[in-house]
Amino acid sequence: MASERIIENKHQKKNDPFMSILTFHCRLLRCVLRCFKDTTISYPATRHDYTKLEDPQREYTNTKRTIILDLDETLVHSTTQLPGVRYDFMVMVKMESEIMPIFVVTRPGVTEFLERLGESYKVVVFTAGLEDYASQVLDKLDKNGVISQRLYRDSCTEVNGKYVKDLSLVVGKDLGNALIVDDNPSSYSLQPENGVPIKAFVDDLKDQELLKLAGFLESCYVYEDMRDAVQDLLAN
Repeated sequence: MASERIIENKHQKKNDPFMSILTFHCRLLRCVLRCFKDTTISYPATRHDYTKLEDPQREYTNTKRTIILDLDETLVHSTTQLPGVRYDFMVMVKMESEIMPIFVVTRPGVTEFLERLGESYKVVVFTAGLEDYASQVLDKLDKNGVISQRLYRDSCTEVNGKYVKDLSLVVGKDLGNALIVDDNPSSYSLQPENGVPIKAFVDDLKDQELLKLAGFLESCYVYEDMRDAVQDLLAN
């Protein structure tokens, strides 16, 4: 389908030789995520054994921590055909010599989710979608200018035919102060400890995953290293 040239490849095989060079945490992450595939993810708000910052807001008054968001099937679902539910808006994208309409269904709660994150975090979108498509979607999605940085397919690293998002392009070596939210674990296989899994969104208009996730991400400020929050998430 034509949309496959625009939107992230969400249907790549999970068995990847690249995984053999990843750490034990990555392999564990993959194993756990299979259990999340068709279930609702429960995001813990607290833990009992972390090292807590005495005053996290004071500590990060000048430098916000970073939340990196995937686009397709995380914030929106897009299709070249009329979806089975009401779509929120449409963008026009040039594919080869044709101008094609792309119908976009936004995930319930996305506006509130972005606004809540923007109060505490630097919000970045890192998508494997092409810029012509993704930039139009983000212009309509982020009318309040919460998203401070956008990265598209040309910023991805191709590994064994898969588009992988290298978080160091956003935060350099400061990986303890950043998390990525993505429905595709392959996307953050270079830094699996930073990945927050989320159930893929297609057309469930009763979906509440973003609002539940917002509460979890807001609680991450009490961790000295945000990757510890992910470990707690996967342990529950």
